[in-house]
Amino acid sequence: MASSSFSHLGRPISELTAAFAAGDLTPVDALEATWEHRAAVDPLINAVPYVDVDGARAAAEQSARRWAAGEPRGALDGVPVTVKDSINAIGLPWRHGTKPNEHLPVATVDAPPAQRLREAGAVIVGKTSMPDFGMLASGVSSLYGIVRNPWDLAASPGGSSSGAGASLAAGLTWAAIGTDIAGSVRLPAAHCGIVALKPTQGRVPHLAPSTVRSAGPMARSVADVVDVFHVVSGFDPRDTLALAPDAGGRVDAFTDDHVSTLRVGLLTEMGYGIPADDPTLRTVHAAARALEGAGAEIVPMRSPLAPDAYDALDALYLVRALAEWEAHTAEGRESVLAPLVRWAANARRLSATDYERALLRVAADQQRFAAAQNDVDVVLSPVLPTAAFPAESVGMIPERPLEHCSFTAWFNQTGQPALSLPFGEDGGHPVAVQVAGPRFSDSAVLALAGWLERSRGRVPDWPLEPRPVSGDVWVVQP
Repeated sequence: MASSSFSHLGRPISELTAAFAAGDLTPVDALEATWEHRAAVDPLINAVPYVDVDGARAAAEQSARRWAAGEPRGALDGVPVTVKDSINAIGLPWRHGTKPNEHLPVATVDAPPAQRLREAGAVIVGKTSMPDFGMLASGVSSLYGIVRNPWDLAASPGGSSSGAGASLAAGLTWAAIGTDIAGSVRLPAAHCGIVALKPTQGRVPHLAPSTVRSAGPMARSVADVVDVFHVVSGFDPRDTLALAPDAGGRVDAFTDDHVSTLRVGLLTEMGYGIPADDPTLRTVHAAARALEGAGAEIVPMRSPLAPDAYDALDALYLVRALAEWEAHTAEGRESVLAPLVRWAANARRLSATDYERALLRVAADQQRFAAAQNDVDVVLSPVLPTAAFPAESVGMIPERPLEHCSFTAWFNQTGQPALSLPFGEDGGHPVAVQVAGPRFSDSAVLALAGWLERSRGRVPDWPLEPRPVSGDVWVVQP
C-alpha cells in the first residue's frame, strides 16, 4: 500500500483521482486504506455491516489497469463507495435493516444506482446500516443495533441512511448512496456534517418506483455530490417513473451575479412539530445573510400547514410500516424493533376511509406547500429543528418518531430537489441548512449549495477518529 493512501482519507474525490492519474496512488491502495480504516473505526460507529472483499478487490484492480492505461471511465473510477442496505447490489445482502430478513440470499441483480456506479468504475465496498424498514429517522435497528455519530458517540447519526452518514463523516469511503422518503439522506447528512441531495423524484432511478422515495447521493462536499449525481441520475427503464435524461448537462458554478438574481424564501417554521432552536435559527440566518450580501432578495415565508398537518402524514407512514411488519412470519414479527412495532400498531385504528381521507389531506397540503413557493426561486430552511438526540433513541419524540422530519418531509411530497449542507456547529454537533428548488432544478440547487459552501469559509473538521461520548445530547419531550 502506498504510504500516501491514508493522507487521502476525508479528502475530495478530485484529489483522490488526481493521485490515481499521477501514479502516486492506485485504486487498490485506496481500497486497502478503506479496509484498514474500517477495521479501526467501524467497531465504534457500526456503520458498514457488510463488505464485498472479493468483488471490491476485483473492481479496484480493474480500475487500476484503466488508470495505468490512461483510460479511466470518469470522475468515480476507482473511488471506494457504499450503498445503503435497501439498495440491491450484486454479491451483497438486502436486509432492509430488520432482523427477520437476516437469512435472505445475497442479491443477484443490481438496482439502478448500484449498476450506474459499477458502470462508472466506482468500487462498491459494502452496504451501510439502516433502521427497520427505513421507517425511522435514527440509527437504531433490530438487526444492526445502534449506529453512532462519529462527531459524538452518544449522538444519533440520524436516518434512515444512518450508516451512510456516519461512515462518510468518519472518512470510511468517499461517497455513498442513500434513500430518502421523508428526509432520509438529508437528516443524517445534517447530523453528520456532510452533504446530501434528495433529487427531483424520478431523476435518480430506483426500484421499486415511487412518487415520494428517491435514491440520493451523499458525500463530504458539494463537488463530490455533483460527481456522484451525474453518474446515478442516468436513465433506467426499469424504473417506470424515471425521468428522461437531463438535457442540462453538468452543474455550473454559481457566481455572485447568479445569486444576485434570486428571490430566496426563508422558511424557519413549518406550522407544526418541534420548533427550530436558537443555534439552528442562527445558522439559517447566517446563510441568508451570505446570500443577501451577494444581492439576493430574502423573502420571509409562512408555512401554509396547519398544526394538525402531521397527523395525516403520520397515518401514511404508519400503514406503510404495519404492512411491511405484517408481511413477516409470526416469529419474524417478534424480532422487529419493538418501538417501531408499537408505533406502527396505531395503524390498526385506521379504517380504509380514514386512510383515504389521510391521502386526500396530504395531497391538499402538498399543493398548498408547493403553491407557497410560487413567488420564490429557492427555499432556505433548517434541515432539523435541533442538532442532536441520543443514539439509543428512535427519534426526537419517540412516540412520533418521524415528526422531527417536518422541514424535510414535504419536499418528498412535492417531488422537489432538496439538499442538506453543513453551515455551523452547536456544541460540537454540526448544524445544517436546507436548499430546495422547483422540480427539475437539481443543477441549480447544487450550484447554489456550492456557492454557500464557498461562502461558509471553512471545511468541517470531520472526525476521522470518532470522538468520545460527551453526553451533551437530549430528547425533546412531547
